[in-house]
Amino acid sequence: MRAPLSSLSAVFIYLCLCVSASYAEVSTRATSRLIREQVEAYKSIAGTDKLTFDSLMKLLKLHDSDTVCEGPCVRYMSEIVNGNNGLEWTYLERLLDTLYGDMISDDPYQPQEVHISLTDSLTEMKVMWASMDKLIDPFVEYTADLNDWCEDTTIAVPAVDYTYSVPQNWYPAFAGVLYEANMVDLIPGKKQYRYRVGGYDPVNSTIRRSKDFMFSSSPEPNPDQKTTFATFGDQGTFMLLGFSTSNKLKEIQDEVGVDIVHYAGDLCYAGLSGDLTPFNDVDEDDEFGHIWDLWGIQTEPVAATRPFMTTPGNHEGFYNWTAFTHRYKMPVSENSNGSFWFSYDYGNVHMVSISTEECVDPDCPQMVWLESDLQRAVNNRKEVPWIVLSLHRPIYCSDESQYDSHSPGGKYQQALEPLMLKYDVDLVLQGHLHAYERVHPVNNGEVTSHPTTYPEGSEGVDMYRSTNKGPVYVVQGNTGAMQVERWVHPQPRWSAKRFANGYIPPRNAHTADGKAELEGLVLDSNYTDTFGFGIATFSNSTHLHYSVVPVTGSIGTDEFW
Repeated sequence: MRAPLSSLSAVFIYLCLCVSASYAEVSTRATSRLIREQVEAYKSIAGTDKLTFDSLMKLLKLHDSDTVCEGPCVRYMSEIVNGNNGLEWTYLERLLDTLYGDMISDDPYQPQEVHISLTDSLTEMKVMWASMDKLIDPFVEYTADLNDWCEDTTIAVPAVDYTYSVPQNWYPAFAGVLYEANMVDLIPGKKQYRYRVGGYDPVNSTIRRSKDFMFSSSPEPNPDQKTTFATFGDQGTFMLLGFSTSNKLKEIQDEVGVDIVHYAGDLCYAGLSGDLTPFNDVDEDDEFGHIWDLWGIQTEPVAATRPFMTTPGNHEGFYNWTAFTHRYKMPVSENSNGSFWFSYDYGNVHMVSISTEECVDPDCPQMVWLESDLQRAVNNRKEVPWIVLSLHRPIYCSDESQYDSHSPGGKYQQALEPLMLKYDVDLVLQGHLHAYERVHPVNNGEVTSHPTTYPEGSEGVDMYRSTNKGPVYVVQGNTGAMQVERWVHPQPRWSAKRFANGYIPPRNAHTADGKAELEGLVLDSNYTDTFGFGIATFSNSTHLHYSVVPVTGSIGTDEFW
């Protein structure tokens, strides 16, 4: 794939804009250890004393080997980094400190990266967190008293602690401690609780606690209640634009009424490019452990306040999935496999999550479990009417990359579409391709339900009547990862809407006119980013509304019923 100027330069431009107004303020502040060590690792790999155009391109390729910069991109990016005269590496540190500095504690005993997730019980909520040095007798405290920590009403539950080890090289790896506890005996029905986590600091002989967080208990099944999901896929941290979508969700989550967040894989991009030529004993099998920590800190304002659920993607697979499986624990039920394939009920929604990195042949354990779970969901549809599937690699997407695997006749379409139709799944959430696309309900590429508009007869919002006609497929892979996508042309009939790279196709970059148009987008300053995330609102037992929230700009939007 070839990257247009706009998608390549967006990362560094955005960082520069973020810091430009307050550069003098942050220039004298010491940056956090996480940031200093990560920038030092990049500096060592780049092999330059300053951040130059060449070194910046090398770092972008480090996380995404498809990154390409030619023509106007070279001129534009060179101007930003002062060509190969470059910028001091400390400037990059200060940029990152502007984004993360106030959120990161260098205190090794301070609890950080707090996040909660569902278990298999409505009366429980799992909480996990990290610290760099080990707290003794870790715990979670929680109460239904939202104003005070009274001894009579506060419940304390001990936590377990553990760590993990991955190959240690010259660059920093995770050397901290993880903690896990279940808050139990909660009253279902979205009852609010306050909680904090902590433990004993043996160096300073004191109890250390996190700040207070609020969450709501799981709702009882009710077909006509309203349930709102935020949906993400392919996010990342600062090398991409994941921090921006996290900030946007933090800004609107209470206003929108987000109950729960679900990721369709590729969380933080700690791993390195699969096509990477080794640099300084770093190769395609390695990942930077600090990126996991930065992502946990970045997502904490959301993840600590509502269930934070994760489907695995291919970028979680480094070191045999070690970081992912230790840091994010999902519900375990009969014959499920925790972090890889699992399901849960939340309000009027049954969410099923599978791994596209596991076998999808009919007799494989995951697929046997999937059909059994879908059958149970159908049998329970009077109580929980909506069925949603989350997976990483898409069943349908018209992105050119790996098109044979996510189009009619492709691996995932053949393996999974029959089950989607048989059990009348309502919605499929996908990622992997760094774009947004909505796909009509289909059967082997033939559209089974075309939308009308709402209000009918207007140019309003698309509305499907798709019962027994298959799900609407959504690729929500535009939540922060580098957008260097190319679309199949002409647009397939089953593709309803698609966008990436700062514009809405159809545009054909293979033609002279298409290339000129892309260049003109940037040179005329018409670029607007197409980063965002989804909001799925299950209003009652019969109506689902899906909308795409753009971080900025006006073209990265879509909605349907």
